[in-house]
Formats: sequence, structure tokens, C-alpha cells
Amino acid sequence: MNPLRHVRRFALPLALALPATAAHALQIHGVAVPETMPLGTHQLVLNGAGTRYFLVFKVYVAELYLPQRTDSASAALSMPGPKMLRLVMLRDVSGQELGTKLTHDIQANVSDREFAGMIGGLARMGQLFAANKELHSGDTIELDDTPGTGMTVSIDGKGTGAPYTEPGFFDNMLRVWLGDHPAAQRLKQALLGDAKASD
Repeated sequence: MNPLRHVRRFALPLALALPATAAHALQIHGVAVPETMPLGTHQLVLNGAGTRYFLVFKVYVAELYLPQRTDSASAALSMPGPKMLRLVMLRDVSGQELGTKLTHDIQANVSDREFAGMIGGLARMGQLFAANKELHSGDTIELDDTPGTGMTVSIDGKGTGAPYTEPGFFDNMLRVWLGDHPAAQRLKQALLGDAKASD
């Protein structure tokens, strides 16, 4: 049997199978993390992804998508264009507890003036998480920021109401993960592209 012919026989099926797996940049605790994500007419690239822990418990996998990659927190926060943050839950969590923790972490990373400008939106978000009494393992929360539109929130692909249009709302929220006092320093490093910090 011609060995080259034997190789060709299996090469084509293998080549056809590759794109299905290459679409994901990595796997973190069973969560497939895509290399790119669409937002409107834009295709955003994965900047980094990592795990949020509380004590020893895995809470969620966070994924940050930007117009272009950067390893600088300040550059990510000030970068113009659409942005996206996805949280994939790794355990069941009270929606109200998650909303309260996010608000606390925002307040730790923005000025009093910036926080005052977010109060209306944070009140809406608090109601949203309170209405979702429990977020389950596998649920996905997506925060999408589109210039001229504002930030929208979806849970498992379902929209949750009008955009948050307060100036800088998304970037101020992003400071929970990328600010000077992040929720977790290791997760901050992971979102800025440090693959060693991803798990």
C-alpha cells in the first residue's frame, strides 16, 4: 500500500475537523473560551480570561473581549470602541449577593463623584440581580458596551432591559476587575493576558 496515499486518506477528515476545535482559545474548568466574540458589526478579540475565587471556591470564569489586545489595565479602560465582559458561573450564587458584591467592588475602585453618577444604573442593576434570585452553575452574564448606545446586560443570551447610558458606566464597572483595588489580583493579571494566572 502506498504510504503517502494512506496519509492523504486521513489528512482531509482531520483538516475538516480542526476548525470546530480551533474556535476556542482555551478551556478553563470546563468552560470553553472563544478566541473572538461578535458585538454588533464588530468582532472583538479575547484579551484574557481567568477564574474568580471566593476563599477556595470557584465562583465564575471571567472573559474580557476588546477591539485589540493589551496588557495594560489603563489602556483597556480607556480604549475606544465596543467591549465585552462575560461571566460564566461555576457554582450557584444568590443574584442579590452577586449584585451587592459588584456594587461594593465598584465603590472601592471609583471616585465619589463617579460613583454618584452611577447610582441610578446601579439601582437598576440591583433590582435585576434581586429578580434573578439564584444564578446557577453554567449561567452566563454578558456585559456589552457599544459607543453611542451604552452598556447592555444579558443573562443566558436574553436581554434584561434598556441600556445603561450613564457616562463611563461600563468602564467604571470594569474597574471591579481591572482597577487599583480589583476583586482578585490574579484574575486581573489573567484578564490582561497572563495565561499562567487563568485558572
